[in-house]
Amino acid sequence: MRVVPLFALFAVATVASAQDTSPVTLRLHPRVGDTLHTLLEQQTEVSATVPGNTVAASRVVTTTVAIHARTIVRSVHQASTTVWTIVDSAMLTSTDAHAAIMIAEAQRSLRGQQLVLVLGGDGTVESARDAQGVQVPRDVADAMAAMPAVFPRKPVAVGEQWMREMPLPSGGPMGARGTGRVRATFHLDSLRKGGAIAYVSMRGDILADSASQGAGLSGSITGTLQLDRVRGWMTESWFLVLLKSMVTPPVTTGLAPMRFMTRVTQRLRTMDKR
Repeated sequence: MRVVPLFALFAVATVASAQDTSPVTLRLHPRVGDTLHTLLEQQTEVSATVPGNTVAASRVVTTTVAIHARTIVRSVHQASTTVWTIVDSAMLTSTDAHAAIMIAEAQRSLRGQQLVLVLGGDGTVESARDAQGVQVPRDVADAMAAMPAVFPRKPVAVGEQWMREMPLPSGGPMGARGTGRVRATFHLDSLRKGGAIAYVSMRGDILADSASQGAGLSGSITGTLQLDRVRGWMTESWFLVLLKSMVTPPVTTGLAPMRFMTRVTQRLRTMDKR
């Protein structure tokens, strides 16, 4: 059996450690002309209960969404990227029989949807307009971009972490109720393929806005994402959102407060072709 000298092992470990701790830049910076095919899959479970009511069981509604889209890179600048996103297909289902009409309308409105998005290097949606050049609501832009503002503003090394705070869409994220924000900590877990692929994990809290009235909001979010540093694009992500909210109707309505529990699982994949 061949014996490797201890000092040699120490030298290899030292070199590996030095490579692992070298700061790298994580940012969006794709090539002009690239076409990125994405599949966004999401499942939302919402249960509603009346606090103190031990008779009425909670009602659970499950909604699933699958969206195939193309993102064509129009221009790339030092601090931003302009892309054209087209929804090729959208499939929505719900266990709520009363939502059939709403689901059908949502599918029709999503199919063929086109947006021109300007994305910052950290994933922030800086502006969004439809095919006619009309500015679209921020909620629609964020959903179509499927690219959260998660990347750090300076180079980081493996093992380092950074914090970001992001607003939740008005009306709640993906079926949630109330308004708030996400305060999350991201961690660069590892680099693979010579630093070409970066693996990042995140964990954060959902906090209610001080201005939010009638809805107590709290929750958590965990997730992982994968960045192809050569292509300059996020190629895979997975997020789990757990959200609790309380809605208290005006006294004049005579309705009891309702407690909502929302569980959202979302996966995004980027492929060369569909």
